[in-house]
Amino acid sequence: MKSVLLHCKNYKSKIGKLANHPTDISPEPIKEKKQSEKNCIVALITVEKGDNPKRCSEELDKEISAFAQDVKVKNIVIIPFAHLSNNPADSKTEIKFFEYLQDQLAYNLNVTRGHYGSDKALLLDIKGHKGNVRFREFQ
Repeated sequence: MKSVLLHCKNYKSKIGKLANHPTDISPEPIKEKKQSEKNCIVALITVEKGDNPKRCSEELDKEISAFAQDVKVKNIVIIPFAHLSNNPADSKTEIKFFEYLQDQLAYNLNVTRGHYGSDKALLLDIKGHKGNVRFREFQ
């Protein structure tokens, strides 16, 4: 699992088309075509083949929670982002990971979950301070 965590002033997303690559992708149903959030942490996440979804989500939960405490925010956006790896997990594993992570983060934070399996337009207005971008990797 690889993730880039960003402290953002503003986040906006708009779903374009459903993804057709890789060929075995199974997009989940669309619940919202547009999303937006202010003063938030945006986590761009790729789950990879061989990752343990539960263990990786627990590790990333700790990292996101610590980051949220460091920058004093309660709003979190988690986004499936296959572009961080050439070895992404299958759709079922990825969706399971995001369900675990969303449930864990929701105990203390306000969580928005991006759609799995679509091409998205993204606006990421990243704050400019030390530690505003963090890369994390777990297996």
